Amino acid sequence: MNKRRQLNRRERESVFRKCGGRCAYCGCELSYKEMTVDHVEPLHQGGKDELENMLPACRSCNHRKSSSTVESYRRQVESFLKVLERDSVTYRNAVRFGLIIPNPHRVKFYFEEQNEEGSK
Repeated sequence: MNKRRQLNRRERESVFRKCGGRCAYCGCELSYKEMTVDHVEPLHQGGKDELENMLPACRSCNHRKSSSTVESYRRQVESFLKVLERDSVTYRNAVRFGLIIPNPHRVKFYFEEQNEEGSK
C-alpha cells in the first residue's frame, strides 16, 4: 500500500478550492480546517497520491467512502433507502405519515454536477 504524503498548505488550499469550499460528494459547505482530502481513485487500487486524484470531502463522506471507488460509493449511497426501509421502523412510519417522501434515483455527486456546469 502506498504511503500517503503530507500535503503542504498550498496543495491543501488547491484541493479545497476544487469544489468552492464544498464537499465533492454531498456538496455541504466545508471550512478549510474541517475539510478532509479524498483520493478519488483509492491508493490501494492503483490511484496516484497526486493533486489530480484528490478532492475535498466532509468527514462523513470520506469516512463512508473510505477506500471505495466512486461507483462503489455511489451504489452504497443509492442503497440507503432500501436499508432504511428494511431496518428502521421510524423511517417506515415517517413515510406512512408523509413526513418523508422516498425519491430513489441515480445519485450524482456534487463534483459531477460542477463538472457538467463547467462544460456548458
